[in-house]
Amino acid sequence: MMVGSKVYSLLSVVLLAMSVVWGLSGLVSGLWGCSFVIEWELLELSSVMISMSLVFDWMSLFFLSSVCLISSCVMKYSEYYMEGEVNYLRFSYLLVVFVGSMWFLIISPNMVSLLLGWDGLGLTSYALVIFYQSDISCNAGMLTILSNRIGDVAILVSIGLMYSLGQFDFFKVWGGFNSALVGLLLLAACTKSAQVPFSSWLPAAMAAPTPVSALVHSSTLVTAGVYLLIRFNNELQSSGLSSIMLVLGSSTMVMAGLGALVESDLKKVIAFSTLSQLGLMIIIVSSGMSELAFFHLITHAMFKSSLFMCVGFMIHSVKGWQDSRSMSGFQLSSPGLGLVLGGSNLALCGFPFLAGFYSKDMMLESMLSMNLNWLTMGLMVMGVGLTVGYSFRILRISSSSSSVLSSVSSASDLSSLVMKSVVVLFLMSVMSGFFFFWICSPVMAIPVLTMKSKFSVVMISVLSGLGMFKGLDKNPGFSKKGFKVLESFSYNMWFMGFLSTKFVSAWILSSGSQSVKVLELGWFEYYGGLGGSRVFIWLSGLGQAAQKNNMVSSYLVMSVLVVGFCFFI
Repeated sequence: MMVGSKVYSLLSVVLLAMSVVWGLSGLVSGLWGCSFVIEWELLELSSVMISMSLVFDWMSLFFLSSVCLISSCVMKYSEYYMEGEVNYLRFSYLLVVFVGSMWFLIISPNMVSLLLGWDGLGLTSYALVIFYQSDISCNAGMLTILSNRIGDVAILVSIGLMYSLGQFDFFKVWGGFNSALVGLLLLAACTKSAQVPFSSWLPAAMAAPTPVSALVHSSTLVTAGVYLLIRFNNELQSSGLSSIMLVLGSSTMVMAGLGALVESDLKKVIAFSTLSQLGLMIIIVSSGMSELAFFHLITHAMFKSSLFMCVGFMIHSVKGWQDSRSMSGFQLSSPGLGLVLGGSNLALCGFPFLAGFYSKDMMLESMLSMNLNWLTMGLMVMGVGLTVGYSFRILRISSSSSSVLSSVSSASDLSSLVMKSVVVLFLMSVMSGFFFFWICSPVMAIPVLTMKSKFSVVMISVLSGLGMFKGLDKNPGFSKKGFKVLESFSYNMWFMGFLSTKFVSAWILSSGSQSVKVLELGWFEYYGGLGGSRVFIWLSGLGQAAQKNNMVSSYLVMSVLVVGFCFFI
């Protein structure tokens, strides 16, 4: 494994250096307001130029820097988490290809070249989900890739529709997009970012190794759909489909928050948290504040990746168990873990002056200052309150004083290797919000709110968090209060897993079973192969019985003798 450690360390250093370069370039681009577009023509077909384009502006450069930084820390973390793995080279190659596909998607303003990165993410994510070869990984991988293929088909159809516009670049469209084309892009974004009703694949993808989860659920695969909508924000607002996005984002946010409250798998709790934050980003994009959504995308990537790394360390400490009911006592055994996990959770909740505060506070103030209906505002505030609730639940699980671990426990504090990989992301979870808000984010109009509106979201968030902290013990769910239907509804993600898997295949399997029973094992069997074999057996039996007759056998013997005599003569 010494060679594997060197591979991970080398890749980590290279990615960190690239992150610094991209970050400084993005800072220069943001301060000076300059951007670079590289384009070269491949061929011209029916007056339509098919070209390869790359765009480097402040948004793509900062996103590249964030992806490289998180990938560098994940590579360093893999040195600890994947220790003893035989196929470490395959794992590192898949991660490199995965990150490279995300790079290509970020800097591609052309739909044809964007498709290469889009499909590359889907293919490598499938290979990473099934890295641990088991039935659970196989099923999760198939659900992941089939759900994403719907979005891939939508991208292909949108490329065909853009052919009528004369070009494929989304930053210089002549005549604007029609609603059908924007609807296809919205469908592709919803499948990749796991919005309702395509949300079932994201918790299932937790079958992948934890370093993969830290990379996928922070800055790469699931954020690709949000990034696509951010790039097409102007066309989205002019198409009139933003209200559909608002409903989808609000539903996803509430559904994921309720699921995180009753889920016992700790990795899936963090996955539901990611799903909830993606719904919030979709809400902000639908409101026309694409740059603010990108701001939250960057800050969310920092503290979510550090959360996954802390959860991976907790899973290793309890001998591979992911059930949160088997985890406790980390407050005394792992003070470093408590610091990082607590700080990342507070950033997720939007605690003042942490990374999540600057983006979430501006989002909520902007949404409250808009003329939205009460249902949308209620769903958004409920989603924010649920965020505080499941964050407090994660803290309660990790910091409980009563230990449920075995008498011989391997729980310890963060090792130096894990601390090196987590500390950078933890510092970014604390400081990145301040940096991006005051230096890199564009100037926006400050919303003016009343005192009641300003403190309504804060009060609901605090009350929700305290209620979850006091109301939920080690056993998740609402069984104590008798809400069995609500618990089943929330635990099964509004039954989206059933609708995405068994509901689709149930009628196909049942019709196939009936056809086998009625046709293949019924009339077709009687009048087909089995009936034909019986007829031939009966005819062959008649022939054998006829050959056993003395008269027939004597004639046969004489015939053979005559033929043999003629042959020798």
